[in-house]
Amino acid sequence: MRLKLSILIAKLAALLSKKLLRRSGETIAGRVLLALYPKAISELAKDKKIICVSGTNGKTSTTKALVSIISKLGSVATSPSGSNLERGVAAALMNKSDYAVLEVDELHLSRIIEEAKPKAVLLLNLTRDQLHRMHEVKRVADRWAASAQGAPETLFVGDIDDPFVAHALNSAAQAQRISFGGRKHQDGAVCPSCGKYLKWNRNNFKCSCGLTNSNPDQSFDSGSAAYRNATMANVIGELFGAKPIAIDEKSLERSVDQIYKGVKASIRLAKNPASWSEALKSVTGLNAVLIVNAREVDGIDTSWLWDISFATLSGKHVVVCGERALDIAYRLHVEGIEAEITSNFADAIAKFEKGSDVHVLAAYTAFHELVNS
Repeated sequence: MRLKLSILIAKLAALLSKKLLRRSGETIAGRVLLALYPKAISELAKDKKIICVSGTNGKTSTTKALVSIISKLGSVATSPSGSNLERGVAAALMNKSDYAVLEVDELHLSRIIEEAKPKAVLLLNLTRDQLHRMHEVKRVADRWAASAQGAPETLFVGDIDDPFVAHALNSAAQAQRISFGGRKHQDGAVCPSCGKYLKWNRNNFKCSCGLTNSNPDQSFDSGSAAYRNATMANVIGELFGAKPIAIDEKSLERSVDQIYKGVKASIRLAKNPASWSEALKSVTGLNAVLIVNAREVDGIDTSWLWDISFATLSGKHVVVCGERALDIAYRLHVEGIEAEITSNFADAIAKFEKGSDVHVLAAYTAFHELVNS
């Protein structure tokens, strides 16, 4: 009775938030529910088959793809806005459904596994991100490994070409190891399991302690991050009995095309070394705008800029802006790439003639400001 009353009050709070503040209402609903009934996640998860999705990159888009797949089997609860902390999970679980597909923040995954007891957890990747909060990658990988070891009833699925994901899956009683033929990892010099140097042979690794990506349960062709995430979403779906579906890889890249005063801007989210490296591959034209902010969700520490090679921008017309425009401009300068510095995006896009095509790589907050404006 107390839980039902708490849900009713939480939904009322969400309704007021939508009506008065014109917001989604998800965050406040979850906050209110957990304040009134702290064990809400555990209680609401009991009658649902739960799937969690976590990783540094691709959580939101992969979760949406997985919702499309699992919805063929029954009703699915999820967070439409991608709210991935406990409050977002609680708000999603308030909805009656057969399944729940939950995007979960890397540092909060352990608690959600403990409370929701998911049937499956999909681990995408781990790389340096929001260093003021996450610290180094091994910190998160060790948490994942401990959670996997403590959840013998949960199936863990992941891309073991990432040594940190492989480390977590090695601790799981049930694991489905996926490989796409190997790839380099910027943080993969040292084995996350034993601390020795990993032995790399081109794109593949192994360690004397046994950690390797040469023992997958399923192997697929190499491809972009979007392709890998779409493939793993289908792997999860098949494990639950769903048929694979065709997934538009571009829809998983968090990109939007917009026109600004006659200039066509292809805006793509780029928020950490992995996503910047992937996004830089898409800059095929001669014009680029780079936007770097350093707010809480962007990551206050921008030292990760030095983990990226910007060599592909050499010879292009590059303009930078954002709160950390000087940081990115200096980083480019050191690599021999000169960029114009502007105070805002409007001034940056004005540097290009009408009819131009411009690739815009934007930090998390900048991306959302541009696509939602």
